[in-house]
Amino acid sequence: MPASLSVRDLVLRRPLRTATGTVAIRRVWILSIGDGSGLVGLGEAAPLQDFGGELIPACEKALKTALPLLTDEFVHGWLDRARADAPLGQLERVLAQTPCARSAVEGALLDLLAQLGGTPLAELLSPSYTPFLPVNALADAGIGQMSSALQAIASGYRTIKIKASADPAETSNALIKLRGQVGPEVALRVDANAAWNGDQAVRFAEATRLVDLEYLEQPLPVGDLQGMAALRLRTGMKIAVDESVRTPADVGRVGAAQAADIVVLKPAFLGGWRPIKQAAQLARTCGLEVVVTTAMDSAVGRAHATHIAAALGLEHRAQGLSTGELLVADSTSEPLKPSAGDIAIHARPGLGIGELIPG
Repeated sequence: MPASLSVRDLVLRRPLRTATGTVAIRRVWILSIGDGSGLVGLGEAAPLQDFGGELIPACEKALKTALPLLTDEFVHGWLDRARADAPLGQLERVLAQTPCARSAVEGALLDLLAQLGGTPLAELLSPSYTPFLPVNALADAGIGQMSSALQAIASGYRTIKIKASADPAETSNALIKLRGQVGPEVALRVDANAAWNGDQAVRFAEATRLVDLEYLEQPLPVGDLQGMAALRLRTGMKIAVDESVRTPADVGRVGAAQAADIVVLKPAFLGGWRPIKQAAQLARTCGLEVVVTTAMDSAVGRAHATHIAAALGLEHRAQGLSTGELLVADSTSEPLKPSAGDIAIHARPGLGIGELIPG
């Protein structure tokens, strides 16, 4: 059988505190699909259910259900179509309610297809892909993490994303202090992970008016699009949404409500390249900018997100792709790594991240 599945627990160097809880370990599943000639495509499922992803047991069940269906006949039939956006046939029904699992299956097939064609995955997805992407560093609003933000800036990062705490006042105080330390040239963005209410978000916006934030991400609960539209109008602050977008159709709802300026798309949480491409096209139709981020995945998931961002040409705003620095150990021998605040797409075929490290 050409497909196999392994599970990994990714330990963070330091627990990451967010407004909805603390993340210390990430459990992910890595799917390997071979073509019989020695080439192996890799995909990853990294559900994070407290942040809008599917339930972990549902993801695992879907992957194990899909595994025996990934026969030689199915894999070669899909590869023979030579289309990056080709649907997954009978597997679409199996994976319909588990986008992280779908992303893993489609991702492994795409990696394999790109390897067979001798091109980077980004080039398979779009011949006009951008080879360099600016990325943000990630920290939380704790005192210790502010020092890590300063270290990231010293190493060349030009954008810092701060994970807000449940207390907007604590977050605003940390940002005011950080802005005073880094000056006006560094872009600062904040992610509240849908944890605040309208009054808290307004107070935060007023307290940080002079900080000149790049944007505030998901300040209000997932369904409160009208609240985020009102927040935009009242404060003039740019708003991004993440948890409010889990299907391409959600982008249309955000645009119709005028609830945001930017949509943050996680390939794993939307189901991979096919739905991400649809969501990005709809976003542009609605006049919304797009930022692609990971979900603290291993090297496999991060590489897929990076190639997708490159294929979408997202070179004008920092993308959220550098979370590998948070991990104690990674999943492949040559993960894509940022340098001076940018990630480069190598000329290596497929994901270009080396071999899977046993674990």
